[in-house]
Amino acid sequence: MRGYADALWGDWKQSDTVESLDVAGHEVIELNGKAVGCIAAIWHEDHIFIEKLYIAPAFQSRGIGTYVLNTKSSQAAQQGRPTRLSVLTTNPADRFYKRAGFVLEAETLERRWFSKAVPTS
Repeated sequence: MRGYADALWGDWKQSDTVESLDVAGHEVIELNGKAVGCIAAIWHEDHIFIEKLYIAPAFQSRGIGTYVLNTKSSQAAQQGRPTRLSVLTTNPADRFYKRAGFVLEAETLERRWFSKAVPTS
């Protein structure tokens, strides 16, 4: 993630990140008892917003992120809420989100905003 922030904004400062970190809503993602990532989701009245989804590089491309993202999206859909998220424009994860069924809703110089509608029966 740091590399994407550096590419977008220049110098990344760990102190800025640590001081502004709010761990509320964060969940550790574990595989066989080992922490391999985290997800932060904010439940709003009309949607769920995936604030963060990080999988350690050594554990990427194993379906872990897809499973966790699909689980959160399914929980939201059961409540009739779409799932929304954003990604830095310098982060290639937008391909991952598109494969997971997310649609690009808006784009700024810094971010791409995605959503996944509630499936209709």
